[in-house]
Amino acid sequence: MSTIPEKDLPPGRHRVLREHLMREITNEMSEANEANEAHETPPPVRPPVRPPLWRRPAFVTPAVAGALSVAVVLGVTVTRDATGPSARPGTTSSDRAHDTMNRQSPAEVLERIARAAEKERLPRVRDNQFVYSEVENYHWKMDPGLRLPDGCLMTQEGHPSGVEQSWKSVDGQSEGLRREHADGKGSGDDGDYVENSIAQQLPDKTMPEYFRQVEELPADPEGMYRWLYGLEPGERASGKRAADVGAYEKVATLLTGQLLPPKTAAALYRAAARIPGLFVVDDARDAAGRQGVAVAMKGASLSWTPDRVGARSELIFDEKTDKFLGESTVRIAGPKNECDVLDKGDLVESVAVVDRGIVDETGQLP
Repeated sequence: MSTIPEKDLPPGRHRVLREHLMREITNEMSEANEANEAHETPPPVRPPVRPPLWRRPAFVTPAVAGALSVAVVLGVTVTRDATGPSARPGTTSSDRAHDTMNRQSPAEVLERIARAAEKERLPRVRDNQFVYSEVENYHWKMDPGLRLPDGCLMTQEGHPSGVEQSWKSVDGQSEGLRREHADGKGSGDDGDYVENSIAQQLPDKTMPEYFRQVEELPADPEGMYRWLYGLEPGERASGKRAADVGAYEKVATLLTGQLLPPKTAAALYRAAARIPGLFVVDDARDAAGRQGVAVAMKGASLSWTPDRVGARSELIFDEKTDKFLGESTVRIAGPKNECDVLDKGDLVESVAVVDRGIVDETGQLP
């Protein structure tokens, strides 16, 4: 049996047939869509979204943007959305998962910050001087807009909120001063404030209490890493999650509470980069409303929270200067019941380091 030889189509015939086929498909899809639209039922009405709790207290300036939420991809790549006046009400990072992306690893971010810290210069510090610090504090329990449903109880323990100035003795041997501003005004403003003396400080075996004790911390990354984990010579890290969270929280406590010499700060950042469980957050904001990039950890916080597992801590840095801005703790889980007033993305607490330096006497500014 003979076979009929195959022949190629004339030039241009392939293109004509392809265009004809695509027109047929398009027409059929249009007819199907019109038929569906004619019988389509209206979408169900969704209940209104509760606005986030994060409102800055009236006595703290400047105002902070609204609640922050984060979506983590592979533990490193993170997107972020700030719900507030500039964003759609009720949106979360999962709704806008592709707005911003950060593909830097925590190690890359912290190494850049460590190199910047090494370039800082600190003048010669005398024992009879003072470390001046100005911070803004926020805590959800102190929010004037907080309203709990009837029958819901809230503990009454005190939490810092507002602007605080402090003058701590360099060697811990002189009496210092703490000035709390009820109207949110600091830096020598004549607004209302309350002053309290800071007693002479004794050395602390777990966390430094004054500048001379900070200088005794290891100035190399390996030594700092061992200090963060409380390791004895020859001892290795346990690998337990609780140990990692504890090391991270020591980093956060040092950054928010102490003035660090440049070499000590660089060693701290490089040691922190070795802590498992870190990830990078774009567009983080501190209590003063300043925006930056954050290195964060789930389940960590500067203070105890009712649901630590449902929160994350963010160490925030200025992306232009690489300077430390502050720490924020953000809820990453929704409310469990009607008495749980914190929604996903709401701010639990925040500390913003506004200014820090060395002065000769209490009441003096850098």
